[in-house]
Amino acid sequence: MKTDRFLKKKGLIDLTRRLIQIPSENPPGNEKKVALFLKSLLSKMGFRVNIHLSPKGRFNVVAEKRWGKGGRNLIFNGHIDVVPSGDPAQWKYPPYGGKLSNGRIYGRGASDMKGGISSFIHAVSMIDRSKFLLHCGSLILNLVSDEESHGHQGMGFLAKKGKIRGDAVIVGEPTNLDLVIAQKGAFWFRVSTFGRSAHGSKPSQGINAIEKMMKLIDCLNSIPFLKEHPLLGKPTINIGKIQGGIKINIVPDRCEIEVDRRLLPNENKEEILREVKEAIQSLQAQDPILKYQIEEIDYAEPSEIHPDEEIVRIGLEAVKEVLGERPKVRGFSGFTDARFYINQFDIPTLIFGPGGTDQSHTTDESVEVDALVQAARINAEMIVRYLLGRQK
Repeated sequence: MKTDRFLKKKGLIDLTRRLIQIPSENPPGNEKKVALFLKSLLSKMGFRVNIHLSPKGRFNVVAEKRWGKGGRNLIFNGHIDVVPSGDPAQWKYPPYGGKLSNGRIYGRGASDMKGGISSFIHAVSMIDRSKFLLHCGSLILNLVSDEESHGHQGMGFLAKKGKIRGDAVIVGEPTNLDLVIAQKGAFWFRVSTFGRSAHGSKPSQGINAIEKMMKLIDCLNSIPFLKEHPLLGKPTINIGKIQGGIKINIVPDRCEIEVDRRLLPNENKEEILREVKEAIQSLQAQDPILKYQIEEIDYAEPSEIHPDEEIVRIGLEAVKEVLGERPKVRGFSGFTDARFYINQFDIPTLIFGPGGTDQSHTTDESVEVDALVQAARINAEMIVRYLLGRQK
């Protein structure tokens, strides 16, 4: 497919910068302005665009562009929310300036994942300008909110409403132009220990909940991980937050931690809960006065697709066509909206985009212009190959 000459580098750069310049931080979840900008842009490109408001008023864009009658439906997913930028004084350039410098565009969301969205939209415009004959099929864009908070008001909402239909999906998260076919899940939970308060000068009269928690943390970190995945390695556990006590001279009667347990595709939440409870109960057998409580915070299931899926094969051929070399096929330690398509709708889903996770959520987040260009070329190749059912 000869669409490269229809790539307009300046237009791609300008679109990426413009998306970055519209803040859409989550929390609090102010995606409205970027959603309305995209609605206007896509409407001008011939998409039929609808806005779907979640129960909490979050904006989700669903757009469709059809060629002819019948054919297959290819979905592109991108999240329009970004994590907070933090203190602007810590940034080399203003976090919402979209600064272009030395071949990189800087700003919150540059890599995660407004660069991925702009490269895919530009790929569609390349196809339009090329007048390449797409005689059938449709392209559906799910540009959603709330991904950075597990996606309940974004893809989770669209999934519950039954708004998902398609034969394959590309999720434009930053992968350094690798093909990602497996991702870990995340089970977040809170554990509290309980003691008895007493004067700090007489600690023996109380039960120190922080000291109990210290033992419990060691217990959780000692749970052996026996399972391993060829692309994702072993599960992980991280104690991400701890708080306890109210004053230095009071024996604390409560302490709590928040735990991030990453799951493999052959694990589930129930299995993890059982594993955690059994470990703590073994500790309790040694310390009968240990009292604890476990509360679930949130859950994102793991997911994976087979490497022989057609969308993966098309991705391999498209990258090789553009870059001249076979890309890596790998896994993701984080979780993405891909899980909704795979687990709830059984739609083969490939994660692919410019930028890298080493840039995600960082101060001075940026994306390479060359990566945006390559991603646009590869996306255009994948769109045509999939909708026409062509593979070399």
